[in-house]
Amino acid sequence: MKLVLPKVKPRDLIADNKWTLFPGDLVQVIGGTRASEVGKEGKVLDVVRKLNSVTVDGVKTNIKHIRPNPIRPRGGRIEKPMPIHFSNLKLVDPHVNKITDAKLVSSINRETGRLETYRLLKESGTKLPIPEDDGPVDKYESSIHDTPKSLLAEKTWEPTILKTPFPARFLNQMERNRRFGLGSREF
Repeated sequence: MKLVLPKVKPRDLIADNKWTLFPGDLVQVIGGTRASEVGKEGKVLDVVRKLNSVTVDGVKTNIKHIRPNPIRPRGGRIEKPMPIHFSNLKLVDPHVNKITDAKLVSSINRETGRLETYRLLKESGTKLPIPEDDGPVDKYESSIHDTPKSLLAEKTWEPTILKTPFPARFLNQMERNRRFGLGSREF
């Protein structure tokens, strides 16, 4: 079964200077299809700008059935948060603990002379920095099947002109396929 994502037209995408929700923010649900979810607060886990949606921890959870696998030999059911449209969420001001609007502001820092962008909160009038993305590596939990970080930094192959990265027989077959126009063929 193929996952079908809703298509958002380019004109309906939120501009970068209007997007004020980022991973790690505390938000409150103000609307949506599920009336039981309205008023709930949660931390933003993920933002998908191409779909104008946000995934919030503990809000709009669905049950996902999992097949048996090495980690869960019996399979099972887990609760997974589903995306919510950004218009159904409001940012919670951490200083006042109330929902508020935010505005992205760019200004030059006088001390460093660099352009810095931050969010200006309407309720308290304070600056809220934009959290830096740690990258995809830190988002996942490590398991026993992962390669240790000490081995990742280790250099295991030194490229040279004398040694080929593939066996000669394989390279010769690839060259024959290229010459005779066979394209990529199974070996």
